[in-house]
Amino acid sequence: MKQNHQHAGAAGDKMRIEQAESRAQLAETRTEQARSRTELAETRTEQAETRTELAKTRTEQAEIRTEQAETRTEQVESTLQLLVHNEINPGRKLSPRLLNDIPLKAIAGQKSPLAQLTIRQREILQLIAEGQNTKQIAAILKVSPKTVEYHRMKLMNVLNIHDVPGLVRFALRMELIPQES
Repeated sequence: MKQNHQHAGAAGDKMRIEQAESRAQLAETRTEQARSRTELAETRTEQAETRTELAKTRTEQAEIRTEQAETRTEQVESTLQLLVHNEINPGRKLSPRLLNDIPLKAIAGQKSPLAQLTIRQREILQLIAEGQNTKQIAAILKVSPKTVEYHRMKLMNVLNIHDVPGLVRFALRMELIPQES
């Protein structure tokens, strides 16, 4: 009987040891899973911080663009005031950049055909009138030739002019380019 007790005790010890080993393995697995979750959380935190920094940078860039737009608006308003009060010779050629900055509403009151064009269409019209071809215009404006063709088609429709020589004559009439002697 003593032997059966010892045999049963040894079997019980062996079972307890196996259960303890099993629990230890389970604990190790859980610890490893916890480490993985921690690493994943740290990665997500780093990504969130990066996104936050990018958002701050974009906000700063937007503020700079807003300030630049306000400055350009002030310049255009002063130029328009000077024009309204005849302090600038109306025959004086204004820079194309300044003309592009004049709000369309300010021009629209004068019923000018240019008022119907977008800034990009006016740029393309001026470049066409200066003798640039589609590929050259695309390179200058850093757009594709198809985009230039699209804007040219739209400006031709708006102005009801259906050929390039007609666009050049129109640009000359609007004094977008100087007349050659």
